[in-house]
Amino acid sequence: MKRYKILMAGALMLTAAAACNKFVEVPLPITQLNTSAVFADDGKANSAIRGIYASTQDGWATGPFSGGLATNLGVASDEFVRLTYSVEQQQFFEFKLTNTNSTVSGSFWGPLYNMIYQSNILLENVAKSSGVTPKTKDQLLGEGRFLRALSYFYLVNCFDSVPLLLTSDYRTNALASRSAPEKVWAQIAEDLLFAQEKTGEAYTKEGVRIRANKWTATALLARMYLYRKNWAEAEKQASAVISAGPYKLDSLNGISLLTSPEAIFQFAGGGANIYTVEAGRLSSNINPTTNAPFRLSTWLLASFEPGDQRRIKWTRTGPDGFPGFLKYKVFSNIQAGAKAEGTIMFRLAEQYLIRAEARAQQNKLADAIADIDSIRFRAGLPLIKNTNPDISQVDLLQAIYKERFTELFGELGHRWFDIKRTGQADAIYNAHKTGWNTTNLNLPIPFAERQKNPNLSQNPGYE
Repeated sequence: MKRYKILMAGALMLTAAAACNKFVEVPLPITQLNTSAVFADDGKANSAIRGIYASTQDGWATGPFSGGLATNLGVASDEFVRLTYSVEQQQFFEFKLTNTNSTVSGSFWGPLYNMIYQSNILLENVAKSSGVTPKTKDQLLGEGRFLRALSYFYLVNCFDSVPLLLTSDYRTNALASRSAPEKVWAQIAEDLLFAQEKTGEAYTKEGVRIRANKWTATALLARMYLYRKNWAEAEKQASAVISAGPYKLDSLNGISLLTSPEAIFQFAGGGANIYTVEAGRLSSNINPTTNAPFRLSTWLLASFEPGDQRRIKWTRTGPDGFPGFLKYKVFSNIQAGAKAEGTIMFRLAEQYLIRAEARAQQNKLADAIADIDSIRFRAGLPLIKNTNPDISQVDLLQAIYKERFTELFGELGHRWFDIKRTGQADAIYNAHKTGWNTTNLNLPIPFAERQKNPNLSQNPGYE
């Protein structure tokens, strides 16, 4: 009980503290827990949700959207290696995770459930607020549902069965048992369809794509349907985003900029920061005179075809001769001429790859080739329509998986989830790494959470 009271206070403290950064325009009360005041009108309610967005960019702790997903799942899969690992990260790399691993609780479980809790508070209070206008109410309820769906998307993919918490009532949440993944997926779909309907097309201009809208929800719907093997719906939703109008493929050096036309949704740094916490975690210091903390694996490097511009533009080589991650270019506010960046959450290239895979699975091979060639053209590679127009469905799907590897590497664990959802884990990890066991597909439920909640069961392999 004490833990959830702390969470409740902490959630609103995060919102109040966010008054110091660019997300928040209206100061919030910090001396007492007063949700009626926090959500009293349009301005204050908008400040509250900006605080939730701002809380994802925690510079002190490695949350899922400030380096946690990209780094830990990057070394767990075959994207990254490091010269030295922390004890917790070594467990990810060697497939020896324990249920006391502090990174699992601090970078995955805890922050994602904190976002769910904050979203539930917002949803409950905006819905009953008499001072929030109907248009703003729809927008905020849609954004709240999107943020909750985003959190559950990563929870169900990392842990499989998880508690489905749809209230801020700590008495209910404290003893919640794990829900079947099908039930969690159904809630994700329900939340996203609601968000798609209610949020509208606000926040589509370049430079302001740091709040969710209709197309953000649609992009996650497309990804969700792909993961659920609903190929027709995945194609439909990805097509809606691609044809929406405000988005287009950017230059390789521009994809991380807040002004990028390719960006569908980004998390932005607080205050006057023009760099992202994500960049700091992945690149540490991208001065070329230093070594890269996360080196690209030999398998990732081998996946780049000769002449692939992504290998040139998105990697850098330190004095040790090992290539590192360079999708983000900015690591400091004092870099001369640097433009502001945001953490990449959804971008148009992924939607082309989603649609390509969905079309290939439906045997729409010519259309799938056209989509993957859009990505290959930008990378400076020969087009499949010219080099192998009669490619088989099986080979085309493998080409799409490889293209996802070289296009989306280092972005929020795409590679880990792709290997898992396509059933290639045993073949790839047994070939590339040691210590692999199929039970490693799911992360352990944190031991501390099970101590507090006796109704939480554990995933196989971690008892």
